[in-house]
Amino acid sequence: MSTSGPSGVIHDIGYRRFTGQRRSPGAVAGSLFRTALAHYFGIGRTGKAKIVPWVVTIIMFVPALVLAGIIIQLKRMSLSDRADLFGPLSTYFGYPFWTQLLLTVFVAAQAPVLFARDLRYRTIVLYFARPVSRTTLILVRLAALATAVFAIVAVPLTIWWGVAISSDLPVGQHTKAYLAALAGMAILAVMLAAISAMVSALTTRTGLSVTGVIVTLMITSGMVTALLGIAYENVNETLAFVAAALNPFTAVAALVSGLFDQPTPIELLPRVTTPGWTLFFVVVAAAWVLVPTAILLARTRKAASL
Repeated sequence: MSTSGPSGVIHDIGYRRFTGQRRSPGAVAGSLFRTALAHYFGIGRTGKAKIVPWVVTIIMFVPALVLAGIIIQLKRMSLSDRADLFGPLSTYFGYPFWTQLLLTVFVAAQAPVLFARDLRYRTIVLYFARPVSRTTLILVRLAALATAVFAIVAVPLTIWWGVAISSDLPVGQHTKAYLAALAGMAILAVMLAAISAMVSALTTRTGLSVTGVIVTLMITSGMVTALLGIAYENVNETLAFVAAALNPFTAVAALVSGLFDQPTPIELLPRVTTPGWTLFFVVVAAAWVLVPTAILLARTRKAASL
């Protein structure tokens, strides 16, 4: 009687254990952040992918250089001429407000890079094999996009401020306005990143994502401008503030005026002077960030579970 049973053979085909350094989830998140930030500027991608981010970045420097030239030229004018000409230019947050079309183009073109293609081809599930959660991955990509948006405004804004304080102009006044604008720009960058990422994740196609982001931001901007005009004609401050809440740029402009006692970039938008309306715009800014982020996380969770 045979006693032979199931038997097997272990073959050594050359696999070896990983002997390198295992990085922490924080280090992995940092690496993903740097990679995402580089991709938003086209670094490590094709030459075609570098055109839009760098053209927008270069154009963003033009207003700062023009303003710096005006400031240098003002030193040769009388004090009365300086006061008359410098007043409209002292609103530092007007810089991102005036260039909102460029910022819209930037986020519309770059958000689909990491929020549309991975979901469309379902390659995002490969990232979930890393020791980071899906929430961490999405938040890291959002942080990278917000950092990119903040950087293309903060650098030229800093040049403008640097020229202003080195040109015999009131340092305290300009520094206060500059820091207020940076704080507002940081909030605006997070809002734009969350909105554009949400639209990209919902559409999952680059062309639709670009169109969707531009339509979302620019149509609301046009509607808000029309409503602000009506409110201005009827001297209706409540209507103006409610209308301003419907667009990220006007909402943050009102928030900055309330939090830091700064003028608004446009005459149609009243200055926020009461704590109640300031709190209202704090809630509005939080809603512009939290709602799109929640939808983005839900969309990613659904795509990963398919």
